[in-house]
Amino acid sequence: MRLGFVRYLLPWLLIRQVFSLVLIDSTVASACIYYAAQFDWDCGSHSNNMKAYACRCANINWLGTVTNCIMTTTDEKHLMEKALKHLSTRCIQKADLDYTVSELLKIYENGTNYLRDSNPMDFDMPVYDTLNINMTAFEFYHSSFKHYTVAVRTSQWFGWGLVFYWVFIISVATVFNTFPNTKLVSLFNNNIIKKKLILPSSVKNYKDRTLLLWGFIPFNFHTRLNTLVVTVFCILTAITCCVYYDVPLPNAYLTSQYSKNINLISYRTDIMSISIFPLIYLFGTRNNPLIYISGIQFPTFIFYHKWCAYVCTLLAFIHSLIWTYDGVKNDTYIAQFVDNYFVWGVVAMAFMGFLVVQGEKVFRDYFYETFLVLHKIFNIIFIISMYYHMNILGWLGWVWSMAGILIYDRLMRIVRIIWNGGVHNATLSVCGDGIIKIEMKKPKHCKYLPGSFAYLYFLEPHNFWFYCFQSHAFSVLTDPQEDPKNTNHIIFYFKAQKGITKAMLNRILYEGRNLTCKMMIEGPYGTAPTQFLTEKFSQNTRKVGVAAGMGIVSIYPFFVQFLKNNKHKSSETKFFWIINDLSGLTWFRSELKFLVDNGCDLTIFVSRDNGSDVEMEVIDYDNKDKEIVYENENDFLLKSDSSDIEFNVIFLGKRPDLHALVKNEIDASKTSLKDIQFLSCGPPSFNDILRHSVVDNITSDLTFEVGYSEESFTW
Repeated sequence: MRLGFVRYLLPWLLIRQVFSLVLIDSTVASACIYYAAQFDWDCGSHSNNMKAYACRCANINWLGTVTNCIMTTTDEKHLMEKALKHLSTRCIQKADLDYTVSELLKIYENGTNYLRDSNPMDFDMPVYDTLNINMTAFEFYHSSFKHYTVAVRTSQWFGWGLVFYWVFIISVATVFNTFPNTKLVSLFNNNIIKKKLILPSSVKNYKDRTLLLWGFIPFNFHTRLNTLVVTVFCILTAITCCVYYDVPLPNAYLTSQYSKNINLISYRTDIMSISIFPLIYLFGTRNNPLIYISGIQFPTFIFYHKWCAYVCTLLAFIHSLIWTYDGVKNDTYIAQFVDNYFVWGVVAMAFMGFLVVQGEKVFRDYFYETFLVLHKIFNIIFIISMYYHMNILGWLGWVWSMAGILIYDRLMRIVRIIWNGGVHNATLSVCGDGIIKIEMKKPKHCKYLPGSFAYLYFLEPHNFWFYCFQSHAFSVLTDPQEDPKNTNHIIFYFKAQKGITKAMLNRILYEGRNLTCKMMIEGPYGTAPTQFLTEKFSQNTRKVGVAAGMGIVSIYPFFVQFLKNNKHKSSETKFFWIINDLSGLTWFRSELKFLVDNGCDLTIFVSRDNGSDVEMEVIDYDNKDKEIVYENENDFLLKSDSSDIEFNVIFLGKRPDLHALVKNEIDASKTSLKDIQFLSCGPPSFNDILRHSVVDNITSDLTFEVGYSEESFTW
């Protein structure tokens, strides 16, 4: 005797095949079931609803007729077995009656003893025998389901086509990331393509910033290249939704043109929508392995994640709209809520919409903590809803893929935390202007490369309990030369904003200027800009870093790595740091000293009035005659505290002209005939303006390569 719970446990343990377990799973079985439905089995119906199945699956004569049909209409053993499994699945799903294949074979053998030909009375009078198959009549049913199966499988392949489109995109990116110095890659990485396609934003100079249409409708854009990738994806989706609906009428299942249209279009949009599920979850997950394979940065994958979600939701909405319209048209909409799959479909569609709307940047910016909690809860509810919507329809493989990716991500987070040493004792101190410095022992088993960042969990008992479940990403500074006094520690700098970071700032200020706190670290994450660190660019190139505010923490490690590799000083390095007060020159002093000591030309712009008696003068960067290094009281304090550091501190009283800065550096490369590579990090407006400035200064007459890489945490 079977254990009843097994069939409920196995679906949660096994990943089923993607193909459906409904009509198209077995053309033979579906044709036989619909052929037999034309006869009266004393069930009061010729339809194939759940009530009819509950009656027929308990009818030994109906089972004998269907199994006889299966065994006599095909000679191929695997098709027979598949058809019998289909029949078994139907009776489990619709009637909660569990027949094994061997049991169905016994019913078939027993039924052969009572076979008779059908007659016209069998259509209206109850049948109490096993019926022979009229092959002429059966051919109509078999042909109908064969055409229908082809149509639905075409939708499945179109869904796979969308998946393989992204496989192609990732593969191309992987080639460019793995072989950046090959001739083929260099051919597509020249200045003209960078200026026209790779670097510029698709709309003006809005990439990290949000464009408010008519002042209140938020729009976010990406580079032209990534916009092109997404646009092609949308076009492919639209085309594949509109072609190949070739099912001739009359049809045993699609009884009219209207029935054909709503069924095939519904299947097309439905199957293509669920095919995108794993893409959405994989692209949006923190532990996306494709980041390291392809070199595509996390914010770009989030851009892909959002557009896959938009397309998926639109397709699902069309699918829902079709059946809503059909239910209203036939006055059966309310009655359909009797079926669990329909109820859960409505729930899934609702939460799908919630996920898309509350995931928009405007909500994340203002209610980030709420967004995180709701996004996680809504995702779990959505997956559960989709399971119960599809568990009798098939294609559960796509649902399991979502759950699998979600579980994989959570497990990897735990593994990373354990691999980093679990709970650490960290020292937090305030550097001024809301900036917090965290020092903790360097994890023994983890190596943090340039471009790495980690998620920190603050286990502070004085904060709200749910703060310990939140994690925030911060760039990692790890090299001992960056801070000689802490050779075995890693360091994080960040500016307190709101939520847990603001709570920690208040806690530190309450305790004094230092606080010991238990923390967990999850990392490393992130990828390095390939062009910035490759050997080709290290030999004959100019590296220019431009950072604003806390952006220096993200790009500083790249310069450390590059300066270490640049032992022969064959490449020129320049670093510009834009700050609004001089406090950064104190808390980041050791790091600045490393840059200067290793031959990096360091210039610091102070955009805010320094408050001294020195008369302020607005300085144009491209006018060298006006460049001034103020030696006022603030400069003197800096020099007395660190007399071996020499760099320019330029007080502007306003934001520097980034366009002029970029132009000046490119002009310098014209003289030296060296390639130039910009690396930037800062607020969204800063990144957008600098990116636009680089694009604007790339001209067709340049005989050297201009590169631009960006560390952006805006998504």
